[in-house]
Amino acid sequence: SFPTRRSSDLRMSVENSKAKSKASVKASVKVRPLVKQRIEEAAMKLIAERDSSTLAFNDVTKVAHCSLQTLYNYYGSIENLWIACGDRVLSALSDRLIDHLQGLDDPKEKCRKAFWLMLDFFERQERSVELFMSIVHFQAWMQDESFHQRKISHVMLNLIEEGQVSGELTNEVDKVAILDIVYGVVFRFAQVQQIRRTKVSNAARANVLFEMVWRAIATPK
Repeated sequence: SFPTRRSSDLRMSVENSKAKSKASVKASVKVRPLVKQRIEEAAMKLIAERDSSTLAFNDVTKVAHCSLQTLYNYYGSIENLWIACGDRVLSALSDRLIDHLQGLDDPKEKCRKAFWLMLDFFERQERSVELFMSIVHFQAWMQDESFHQRKISHVMLNLIEEGQVSGELTNEVDKVAILDIVYGVVFRFAQVQQIRRTKVSNAARANVLFEMVWRAIATPK
């Protein structure tokens, strides 16, 4: 049945309360970057070795050499820790994109390189992809600042804008729409690789896949 206005308001009130509580905890805790880094690296190590669905804060404390209270102060929940780990992984991807795109001038070749880098990266980070697919609730991630991935998006949007200015990429839609198409293809292939447990390397066939995507986003001849 459809929720009544009263139950809907109540649910919204609870969600707002949780959000305020989370914000107040973050504001009151002095986060030490090196400690945070150690915790997240320890968590990623556990993810690589074990089924993430069985992991709890107690497991992380043993590897990170920190107290349970520290984990609760920094993250509040195990899901928030996984989201922070995901953000760390995606931050490494943005650094890799910036590094590998230097020295390339042709818009198409820059797009090709970025496309391959993302496919290759997600293959190498298979356990992280699995974590986000099976453990982290998408709605929870959407409410976190890391969901926007502004650094990666900035790199990709600038790349697409260059292609539009040069006339190689279509101007029939804006650069955000083109980015959505690219992301949609990359993330779908990463997701399907997990679902089907296929051994076919998407990175190995990146050129063929890229040419298919390019035909969709290039200026019509």
